[in-house]
Parts: sequence; structure tokens; C-alpha cells
Amino acid sequence: MEQITRTPTLTIIFKNELKQYEIPAFRGAIISKVPQDLTLFHNHTTDGFRYRYPLIQYKRIGGKAAIVCLGEGTDAIGNFFAGADFDFQIKYYLCSIL
Repeated sequence: MEQITRTPTLTIIFKNELKQYEIPAFRGAIISKVPQDLTLFHNHTTDGFRYRYPLIQYKRIGGKAAIVCLGEGTDAIGNFFAGADFDFQIKYYLCSIL
């Protein structure tokens, strides 16, 4: 019998409206709040790119800003929420995600 591997997932949907074209700016705003060595948030390494499925993804769900986390991304996002400054700028708008 084949054993099923379960992957923890977490979807966070914020109250802020987000246009499709603003997703890269949303991603950049979140990434600007984490140390550069946390590659799960941006998939860049000192040698180039982390060529694996992204474990932290920036999306628009129901017109709202969202982050979808998979596997170890769920732990990394928990650390982000434990210590981040939650006011950041997306394009020209000041947003608060809590």
C-alpha cells in the first residue's frame, strides 16, 4: 500500500484589495521586510536562483492580497509574522496588513 505524504499548507488572505498588476509590488514589499538570506521568500541565492517549487507564493485571491505557504514555507512565514514591521508601501499606497 502506498503511503501518502502530507505537506503542511497555509493560506493568508489580507484585507487589502490588490490588482493583478500589483502582485510583483506586493511580493517586493514583503521581501523588503525579511533578511536577504531567507531564500524561501524570494528564491534567489548568492549563486543565482533556487530552482525548486516556490514554497512561499504571492497571489491575489478574491481580489485580496494573499500569501500561500507550503512545507517549510509555513514555518518561515510564522517567523516573519513574529517579528516584522507590518506597515509597508505597495506602489504609492501605504498598507497595513493587520
